[in-house]
This record gives sequence, C-alpha cells and structure tokens, in this order.
Amino acid sequence: MKKKLIVMLCMGALLLVGCGSEEEMASELPVGIGVYEITEAEIRQQWRVIGRTQAVESVELRARIEGEVTEVLFQRGSHVDAGDVMFRLKDDIAREQVRRSEAQVDSRRSALTLARRNFQRGLELQAEGYLSTADLDRLRNEAEQAESALSDAEAALRQSRLNLDYTVITAPISGRAGNTSVTMGDLVGPGSGALVEIIAPDPIRVQFQLTDREFSNLSHVRGQGLTAIGLDVYLLLDGQRRHPFPGVIDFVDIAVQETTGTVDATARFANPDETLVPGLFVTLLFERSEPMSGLLVPEQAVQRNQLGPFVMRVASDDTVSQRQLTLGPRYGGAWQVQDGLEVGDLVVVEGLQKIRPDTPVQVSHYQRDPETGLLAPREMIQP
Repeated sequence: MKKKLIVMLCMGALLLVGCGSEEEMASELPVGIGVYEITEAEIRQQWRVIGRTQAVESVELRARIEGEVTEVLFQRGSHVDAGDVMFRLKDDIAREQVRRSEAQVDSRRSALTLARRNFQRGLELQAEGYLSTADLDRLRNEAEQAESALSDAEAALRQSRLNLDYTVITAPISGRAGNTSVTMGDLVGPGSGALVEIIAPDPIRVQFQLTDREFSNLSHVRGQGLTAIGLDVYLLLDGQRRHPFPGVIDFVDIAVQETTGTVDATARFANPDETLVPGLFVTLLFERSEPMSGLLVPEQAVQRNQLGPFVMRVASDDTVSQRQLTLGPRYGGAWQVQDGLEVGDLVVVEGLQKIRPDTPVQVSHYQRDPETGLLAPREMIQP
C-alpha cells in the first residue's frame, strides 16, 4: 500500500511538470498580427463647418396697383425666364385713365400755346405804348401757369401709362416659381402681399459662421469678390458626397461678433443641375491648396482609453507595447499624428484582440490598396 502511494505521488508530480511546460511553451509562441509602417505623407490641412443654403437671387412679385386677376400664366415650381408674363390684371380702368390723361395733356398744350401768343402780342403792344406794364405781367404769369399745368398733365400721363404697364406682372429674373394661392378673379393690390416668389437656383450660396481661429485662416483676400488665397472650398452632401463643383468664398464679415465669437461668411457654388435648393443644412469642407508633410496612422490602429488615443507598437525585439498619441485632424481613413510616433514605427492594424503589452508577435506587413483605399497584406496588393 505504501509503495502504491509513492508511485501515485510521483505520477502526479510528473503530470504537473508536464502541464507547466505546455503553458510556458504556449505563452512563448509568437502571435501573428498585421502591422503598418508609419511613413511621411503629404497632408492637405482640412476643417469642416456646418452651413445652410440660400438663394443668391430671389424676388417676391407684388401688385403695384389694385386690379382683378384675369390670367395666371405659369405653373407652380416651373422654370421661368426674365421677362415672362406671370399675371395679367384687368386693365380697362387703367386704359381709360391713359385716355383721360392724354386728353388733358392736349388741352393743357393748347392753353399754353394761346397763353404764349397772348404774351407775345402784349410785348408788341407795350412797345407801341398801348399796354401797361401790369397787363404785360399778367400775360406773362398766365403763360407760366399754362406751362406748369402742361407739365403736371404730362406727369399724370406718365403715371397712368405706368399703371397700365403694372397690369402686366412679369418675372424680373430667371429661376423657379414658387407656390401661389392667387387664381383668376382674385382682387389684388399693393396690400395683398407677395403673389409668388421666384428663386434663381444657379448659383447657390451657403451661409456659415467661422470661429476666430478659422477667421484668421481666411484673412488674406483680394479682388472684387472675396477669394481666399491657397484655400479650396467644397460642399459635402449627406456629410460625405462632394458636390461636383468647388466653391468660392464671396463674403467674410469684417469683425467677430462679441456675443457668439464667430464671423458671418458665405460661399458660392455653381448649381447647374439644381441639385441644391435653399434651406438645406450642408457641410463645408475647407482644404489647403498646398500640401504639407506629416504622419498618418490608420484609423483601425487607433484605440482609446482614459488617457486618450493609443496604438499598439511593435518594438525591435518583436514584442508589442502601448503608445499614447496626440492626434490632429482626420483625413479619410487616417488620423494625423502630432505626437507619439515616428517615421518607421510599426503599428498593429490586424489582430489587436489577440495581443497585450509584451506579447511576442510575428508580423505581416500591411499597405493601403491604391484602388480600394483599404489596408491589406503587402503580398496581396497588385503592383
């Protein structure tokens, strides 16, 4: 019995020794991971702001005289050209006023002709001693009054002709006609408000606010319009898709508002396809025209803890360590590294869930596929 107990204890000790060796062997086996080598890249500095679209040109059509609407000559939402007739008002009263004004002008013109003739005869009679100075002054005054009366009649004629022109309401600009509740038979006038609004969709303007720091980036302007030197402006739809036409900054206010600490500004974009309409919230992307050198780390390599962003970096002895980073702006699928990495550093982009600090690793180098923009093993990317 004593011999059996000794044998069992020896076998248990051997098993324990064997198990410990397997765990040590497993812990010493390197873990396969994918790494990306940090290299210097050309970076175009970017920043984004939120803006709202508005029409560069818009006009509200209003009636200048009272009248009954006889025709509505456009479709709501349709395109109209400058000069197109939008509304016609009943013009019989306006035409009658023109006829009366024309008759009044003819009467005043005849009266002026007579007054001038009488004044001319008075001059001749006074020269012969048959007319007193007082009578001559009266004739002169009558001629001057007749001349003033003619001027008043001519002004009234011009006004009546304008009123006749106002019975035809035309589009002053080309664009899209908005909604209208005016129909044939409605009585409209100066107090009726806007009959319809016309908006020119191309070009379109985006209004936005800049912080004082962003304002300093736009401080260099020149030309009749305001064009920021060395800065490109793009409009992002849905926060991602770029509007096909780059923009130009056409206004930057002259001072920072004390209450908000921002500066009002606008950018103008071509909109020939009318894909943009007023009132949209959009994202503006500002990008420096001239690139600068910097370091970029792939987004999938970046993790975060209580201290901020960090990556797992492969050391020269093929073990990994945690490295805290200071990041700058984001560029596509990468972050700009302001501090924490150097050129030539290897950061883990694949297999992060399998490692911890001081884990031995076996690396496989990853690169960014120029066609897809995704990271893939170097040997899988076609030259």
